[in-house]
Amino acid sequence: MGNDLIVKSKEYAKNAHNGQKRKNSDEPYYYHAKRVAKRLQEAGFSDELVAAGYLHDTVEDTQATIDEIEILFGITVAYYVSKNTENKQLSWEERKLNTIEMVRYASLEVKALVVADKFDNLSSFNEQFKNEGEKMWKHYYRGRTDQQMYYTGIVTAMWEGINKSTAPSYFFEFEDLVISFFNLKSLN
Repeated sequence: MGNDLIVKSKEYAKNAHNGQKRKNSDEPYYYHAKRVAKRLQEAGFSDELVAAGYLHDTVEDTQATIDEIEILFGITVAYYVSKNTENKQLSWEERKLNTIEMVRYASLEVKALVVADKFDNLSSFNEQFKNEGEKMWKHYYRGRTDQQMYYTGIVTAMWEGINKSTAPSYFFEFEDLVISFFNLKSLN
């Protein structure tokens, strides 16, 4: 299956997100999925995880279902996508706390997918902040304080149970971005 899986997931994500734009941007939403998948691929993760990188927001933000993802892409890809899918019935705080706790005990692969996603999101925040400053927060459900709690929580959780010497380099880059974006001295 291999590379066919990646091609198929790329096309599926492109079609599923067709017409969607990133929040407060004219950028097609698919570009986010593409960057997440590329980061996973460059870090040497499996084709299944790269496919999940393309598909990671389809269940949360389109008409796709986990069952459909499993039928089309297999149980492993569906599992990874399900771990990165928030329950929109919950409040913002509940969803974010659930994600932090899930990441804390997750496998390296699940952590890698979530961190690649959050890294790209925070990179977008960073670019937006350069253009708008503090005004950018009016476009989001929560402002700087709550976002800082969430992103620092993800960083702390991503290191739980993994050996830093074998972690993907982008974990360190993500931590550095969280520190610099939120003007922190460190996370310790």
